[in-house]
Amino acid sequence: MSDDRRLVQDQEFVAQEWPFEPGKRMVKMWVDEPVAGIGEGTGLMLCLHNWGGIYDEPRYRSWCRTFSERYDVVTISVNYLQSGAEAHKDKGRVHPYDFGYLQAMDCLGALYHVRSQLIDQGLAFDEHRIYSMGGSGGGNVTQMVCKLAPHTFACGVDICGMPGLIDAFAFGTGEGTHIDAGYSRDPEDPRYLSSNMRRIRDFGDPEHCRLLAEANPALQMVIVHGTEDATCPVVPKIEQFARMTAAGMHVDGRFITTVDVDGYAVTTTGHAVGRRELVVMKYADDYMLPNGRLAKRTEQENDFQRGAVFEYPGDDGRFVLSFQDYPTVDYVAG
Repeated sequence: MSDDRRLVQDQEFVAQEWPFEPGKRMVKMWVDEPVAGIGEGTGLMLCLHNWGGIYDEPRYRSWCRTFSERYDVVTISVNYLQSGAEAHKDKGRVHPYDFGYLQAMDCLGALYHVRSQLIDQGLAFDEHRIYSMGGSGGGNVTQMVCKLAPHTFACGVDICGMPGLIDAFAFGTGEGTHIDAGYSRDPEDPRYLSSNMRRIRDFGDPEHCRLLAEANPALQMVIVHGTEDATCPVVPKIEQFARMTAAGMHVDGRFITTVDVDGYAVTTTGHAVGRRELVVMKYADDYMLPNGRLAKRTEQENDFQRGAVFEYPGDDGRFVLSFQDYPTVDYVAG
């Protein structure tokens, strides 16, 4: 890289408090930018690691470098809540796995800070070219950032992400997966999973999808998922895909069978899918290249520009997303 870098690569910021461990919480992020510099056409892009990954692992730094150049974007890899070993029950995880709720807010917080730094330096960039990609847990968080910042993203690429907090994941019941997020059905248990907290994590919730489609009609989601995935089962993912499209969302669904395996980008019908940076190029270049055949840009101001509040309904209240300053989410009963 040249000495003209405008953004510090390894950064840390204060994030929204986590109810399981009240107090100040810090989140790290890795930032990369195009060698040619940041210009008025440069967008922003989240590159999100898998369940248990760490933001500055070589492969995620490589993704950031690759996509910065390919798509003319400032890339951000985020060490969102429960990154690393604390994501795994068998490695000492104490609390239930967040599963895309505050994790997504951490990623939006990273965008908030990078965007603020660009503005503070007087750098022109394209507020309508904001993207996200991720694999496995990062695919789930990609879906959730697009949902929780409903006016912001032009394209999100979900590679083999979890299909919402279904029973198999929430309670470790084992249908099609070995994953156990560690929640409880007991309302008296601190690990209790309420219907509201399950619902907000379902990016296929019909009413929420309808509201998202109305807020961001140009949003393009890309789902790439192996039909023999033994970690994140494909059937509930296909069901989510159907609900998303039925609600009016634009979703390019690629459910990988043996005919799709090319031995280069796509190497398996299982959970890995293949070389995930190449999978993004194969299925999302048209949407994210600056001059792509179907290049995606948002039509409206993004949530950071709007500085407003957006609400999703719960069963007995509402989720309030505030972008009036650092982005936050809260559930308000009644």
